[in-house]
Amino acid sequence: MGSCELAAAIFLFLDIDYHFQSGKMVCIVMKFILNLLLGIALPAFAASNLSSDVNLNSQNSSGAGSRPYVVEIVSAKGEKTSEVKGISDKGDPFLISEQIGASPYKEDKFSVFPSIGMGIGGKITLYRAPDYKVKDGKKEFIVRSWTKTVGDLLDENKIALGQDDKINFSPSTPLELNMNININRVAKTILIQPEDIAFKTTKKSNPNVEKGTKKVLQAGKKGTKNKYYLVTREDGVEISRVFQKSEVMIEPTEEIDEVGTKVVTYGSGVASIWKSDSGMVAACNFVSRGTKIHLVNTDNGKSVDVTCMGGGLRSDRLVDLSDTAFEKLGGTWSQGLLNNIRAEKYYSE
Repeated sequence: MGSCELAAAIFLFLDIDYHFQSGKMVCIVMKFILNLLLGIALPAFAASNLSSDVNLNSQNSSGAGSRPYVVEIVSAKGEKTSEVKGISDKGDPFLISEQIGASPYKEDKFSVFPSIGMGIGGKITLYRAPDYKVKDGKKEFIVRSWTKTVGDLLDENKIALGQDDKINFSPSTPLELNMNININRVAKTILIQPEDIAFKTTKKSNPNVEKGTKKVLQAGKKGTKNKYYLVTREDGVEISRVFQKSEVMIEPTEEIDEVGTKVVTYGSGVASIWKSDSGMVAACNFVSRGTKIHLVNTDNGKSVDVTCMGGGLRSDRLVDLSDTAFEKLGGTWSQGLLNNIRAEKYYSE
């Protein structure tokens, strides 16, 4: 590179006006180049031109290869937001910007003048990449990208959408500044809920066994069935549950009970009226006081339950009844006697 070109680049960086005359730089430019070659003018002039907020690194500024740079930061809207000046010995615009405190992101773009390879420093324009807020399920983060559509942004950041996932923009939607992209992660699973199946009970009568007696011939066992539900969750929260089918896994085992039907009979005979009483009471000789018995009038099928209050009956009488119990069996005071009465053991239901 010629000395004139070198001087021109330095003057452009330092915002110093220069001009040409007859194809040669005026005397002041040549004098500056001479001082530069002697290693005197550039460090002194650059230091005097940098503002008070320049980030100087003592080791880099004094070491060989350190050069002055101005980093102009341009927002995603295309507006200049700030400017940082400093000294750097790096050979990459990102590293230079990082070293002098411009805080670049890896997605940012740069333009440089003059070329870093000239070794004289220069101006770097840092173009901020547009940033977008992404809510992916329960995670929220910022992504920076120069892509044009939502789909390209997702692809670039390796954000894959499941078949049932929901997003608030279609993949073909053009990106806009400050866009918030929301992704609801939808999971569909089959939920299996086991449920008992009650067993049935079958009763078999045995006339040779006393009524009220039960014997289990075959024990019952509950069965099991599975109910299948399609459960949909968004970001881990269940939003629906739809029944799909039911499947019997274990059939129930029927219980078989033997039930006695034989009724114990105390005897048959004549019933008479004992006394006028509203209660269902009787006197008899075949059970102890306070025992309840069941009486049936075999002539008409009517029956009544009475409590025996004592004995001492005549031998030709089965029971003496209160008038109320006597009437329940179809008798009257004028009739006085009921001839065909059967006395049975009382069985509670």
